[in-house]
Amino acid sequence: MASFSSPGPNSLLPDVLKPDITAPGLNILAAYSEAATASGSDADNRRVKYNVLSGTSMSCPHVAGIAALLKALHPDWSPAAIKSAIMTSAAHMDNSRHALRKSSLQIANPFNYGAGHVDPNAAADPGLVYDLNEQDYFLFLCTVSNQHSVAVGLRRNNATCPTNPPSTSDLNYPSISVSNLAGLASVTRTLTNVGGEGTYEAVVRAPAGIQVEIWPSKLHFRKRGERKSFSMKLRVKEGASMGEYVFGHVTWTDGKHRVRSPIVVKPTSSLPY
Repeated sequence: MASFSSPGPNSLLPDVLKPDITAPGLNILAAYSEAATASGSDADNRRVKYNVLSGTSMSCPHVAGIAALLKALHPDWSPAAIKSAIMTSAAHMDNSRHALRKSSLQIANPFNYGAGHVDPNAAADPGLVYDLNEQDYFLFLCTVSNQHSVAVGLRRNNATCPTNPPSTSDLNYPSISVSNLAGLASVTRTLTNVGGEGTYEAVVRAPAGIQVEIWPSKLHFRKRGERKSFSMKLRVKEGASMGEYVFGHVTWTDGKHRVRSPIVVKPTSSLPY
């Protein structure tokens, strides 16, 4: 991971993991505007059609291009489905099959790379996706707004927030983040089948000091477009370190596809056993 890459956690909404994904952004050969100088300095008179650049401005075009390709391949996919496909199929190992590392050579974590390094070929056939619609976003805004009426373009329906909107951790996002785990919490996710018939089983690598239970741990999909929900119970173990983020992941697999989501938790207290 490049030293200039912005890390998490999400300072505004810590229950939504950021970053989402990482993509090539260091020393990228790219088209360059001849309206600017080669170095960006006013003292430089050189004009070039291509340049070697680094930064988020290089990573973003990679992901945008991949999203465009996925939309062409799957015209019926929503933006959320495309994001899910990109995130859940991402690689978390480098080219030598070792863990991704920071520029300091320390092992990186989801606050550095999100769900992992983008893999376009895998994203084209993710098997399952975490989809979202307008109502999901509306309820999420109800939760974070702390008010009973939200003006976000949904007023055309005279929409009113429910008295008890869902937790921010229950947004059907391709990652799972609980920034204040006080003993016990449960989150819910819904998977949509974008492949063929198959049975998926959950494989969990629990964050250190956290007990993770998933129910049901197997999901059978009979047709494309079918939706199945599962719940994840997170419990702080006795002796766990408090106030520090810990990381794990859950992978749903049918033997062919691997639908992987990071789990990010900050325990703040534990329950007596």
